[in-house]
Amino acid sequence: MQYFVRSMEKHRDSDRVFGPELPCAGLDMAKTAAKRIVLSADPAIRMQADACVRNRGQVLTKYRCWINERGDFLENVLG
Repeated sequence: MQYFVRSMEKHRDSDRVFGPELPCAGLDMAKTAAKRIVLSADPAIRMQADACVRNRGQVLTKYRCWINERGDFLENVLG
């Protein structure tokens, strides 16, 4: 299994990805990196970051955090 973080704009009409996937040693490290990416970004960008795992060619999102249109930090733990 390989854990990584990917980040993108959180807009309905945008799925622009920012930078390459950031590899991580484990899920906790990926969650921390995702939070850091979102909280350090300009709120106007409305950044979203996902902590994901790649296993046998399949990618599963385990954690997602983002900045909403009001500038609030939100997070969701996914299956």
